[in-house]
Amino acid sequence: MTLFLTILEKVLEINRELNDVIDLSADGLVVSDSDGTLLRMNKAYEQIVGVKAQDFIGKPAAELKKCGVLPEVVTTRVLESGKQENLCLRIRGREVLLTGRPIFDDEGKIFRVVATIRDLNELNMLKEQVQTFKELHDRYLAELAQLRAKEVKVDIVADSAAMRRTMDLALKMAQVESNVLITGESGTGKEVVAKLIHRASQRRDGPFITINCGAIPPALLESELFGYEPGAFTGAKRSGKPGLFETAQGGTIFLDEVAEMPLDLQVKLLRVIQERVCFRLGGHKPVALDVRIIAATNKNLPEMIAGGLFREDLFYRLNVVQIFIPPLRERKEDIPSLVMHFLAKFNKKYHFQKRISPEAMGGLLHYSWPGNVRELENTIERMVVLSAGDTIEPQLLSENGPEFRTPPTGSRLLRDVMEETEKIMLVSAYEKHGSTRTVARALGISQPSVVRKLRKYGYKIRE
Repeated sequence: MTLFLTILEKVLEINRELNDVIDLSADGLVVSDSDGTLLRMNKAYEQIVGVKAQDFIGKPAAELKKCGVLPEVVTTRVLESGKQENLCLRIRGREVLLTGRPIFDDEGKIFRVVATIRDLNELNMLKEQVQTFKELHDRYLAELAQLRAKEVKVDIVADSAAMRRTMDLALKMAQVESNVLITGESGTGKEVVAKLIHRASQRRDGPFITINCGAIPPALLESELFGYEPGAFTGAKRSGKPGLFETAQGGTIFLDEVAEMPLDLQVKLLRVIQERVCFRLGGHKPVALDVRIIAATNKNLPEMIAGGLFREDLFYRLNVVQIFIPPLRERKEDIPSLVMHFLAKFNKKYHFQKRISPEAMGGLLHYSWPGNVRELENTIERMVVLSAGDTIEPQLLSENGPEFRTPPTGSRLLRDVMEETEKIMLVSAYEKHGSTRTVARALGISQPSVVRKLRKYGYKIRE
């Protein structure tokens, strides 16, 4: 008898613990037998559905529908189908998800049905909170990237997610000594990223030496890179000359347009990378090097390797980490900030106070920019010096080519282009500043207008 009471007490204790666990669930839960009779209902189910367990325990689950509590009963569906069933319903003004699952006995017959109900309103609120936190995270990353760039005195605009990723990778590579290959179209800012890596690295106090491998005749490139000894060739200085690798000691050498380097010189560059020494032209004494190498190209090096124009072993040595800079047409979120940056630069240079009209900004946003940031900079300078008044109007764009005058999709109305331009500028400014008041000051409009327009375009304001 004592053993029986002990076992009974243990069973009751387990049952109490099970009830506590079930009642702690945020999801509503009911358990029915094979006939659909309700056996158990937790507190969350009572709260979500608006019923009392005592009114329904021992009754068929179908009573929930008959009483008008639920439009459909998932337990009934499970008993009919013999498999899991899901229902999305709206009850008491709330969207809910009902899920019913069968439990089978040893003979494969339904023994119990467990039905859960989840309040999707709360889930959607959580999703919105997660999205808000993600937006804040992205904005803080953008601000951090801008602060880091300012700290190392490099002008980089990184409003777009693509450019923020590029900045993050560049700053990460500044902490190590690995060789870096920067790729991207002409004018995207490869040298600017190389300077960022150098100025954020331990070599920041050393020299940053740039050489454009495509701008120097092949016959002179070797002596420029590695230097020469006295009398090495006709016209050589009597004292000889150190090369750019020697000049870059303790710092960084940036090999721009490295794909233009002749094959015979590629072999010598490979040896420099491997052995960390170089030989002056006409010399036999090795010069030990302490230099960080960053290379850049706008060419497809794997294709050049396949065509026998670039050494595969050199490619692998240079391409320890590759940083790709996306073209401007793929990161148009950066255009408004770039325009304002160059506008401020040339206003200061020429002692002007020019502003750009929304229509002109629209033309700039919808141009494809084959010359990328370099072309944009030149365009802004041209418009600053040519504009007659204080406001740069879209008529000036026509002087840069017919592409500026043609809307990108042919039949689009000016109103549509202007709205898209306005949206890009507002969202870009809000992501950058994080405050509608600051955006209003930056764009020269009222704060209520900023709020109204952001809401018009369906953008969630975090203030």
